[in-house]
Amino acid sequence: MNDGIEEFKTYLELEGKSPQTVRMYTYYVERFLKDVENPNYRSALRFLAKLKKEGYSNKSLNLVVQALKSYFRFEGLDEDAEKLKSPKVPRSLPKSLTREDVKRLLNAVPPTRKRDRLIILLLYGTGLRVSEVCNLKIKDIDFNRGVLTVEGGKGAKDRIVPLSGSLLKEIEKYLETRKDGSEYLFVEIRREKKDKISPKTVWYLLKKYGNKANVSVTPHMLRHSFATHMLERGVDIRVIQEILGHSSLSTTQIYTKVTVEHLKKAQEKAKLIDELIE
Repeated sequence: MNDGIEEFKTYLELEGKSPQTVRMYTYYVERFLKDVENPNYRSALRFLAKLKKEGYSNKSLNLVVQALKSYFRFEGLDEDAEKLKSPKVPRSLPKSLTREDVKRLLNAVPPTRKRDRLIILLLYGTGLRVSEVCNLKIKDIDFNRGVLTVEGGKGAKDRIVPLSGSLLKEIEKYLETRKDGSEYLFVEIRREKKDKISPKTVWYLLKKYGNKANVSVTPHMLRHSFATHMLERGVDIRVIQEILGHSSLSTTQIYTKVTVEHLKKAQEKAKLIDELIE
């Protein structure tokens, strides 16, 4: 990696971009720079057209556009960054589990697997991202106040997330079984060195228990389910925004569409009017 790309990488990190975003932006900018002699708005359009011909979807092209815009701003080419427009990407509604699905998923976890059970409870009960769960340290949990602190979440912003009394008790019961001395709340079980658990392990666990319970589930689906069920139970959307760590309310408002769809399906199932006008 040349010096310019290294500096761009540092620029992204200082902006608070996640490691995955830094990796992806750096990859696409490197590809772009190999293809062009004079980086500007027009050469960016040609690069995007080339990727489109290669079969890139609008969603993938949108990521490339964001990477190039960041690079142009880094180089002081603000006008070129402003000219670049992202292709329209249809926004799909996030998939949410039912309460019964979550219950079946939990019941699929053997009683001896307290770590795995607590991971599912935290993902669903707090709406944390999988990376945030993996990075949680024991010191981040304040048992007196009933909250946990997410340090440097997405956008490098700390936030406070409330914990219910029952979830606090589950954490206490789990910690009673821990004898490894690690500072992290969740650690890998089958390693001599007790490293923090990886997102890959969490994905694997959910797939395993999901198959057992006949429930299709991912860590992000549990986060979506938390937000959807909170909204359905009358919790203010701004409160949900704070808990999820969304910087913009518009990001959280997608869940209002989910609940409306849920209500429409319930109404159609009831067939109140259909029976009247038959």
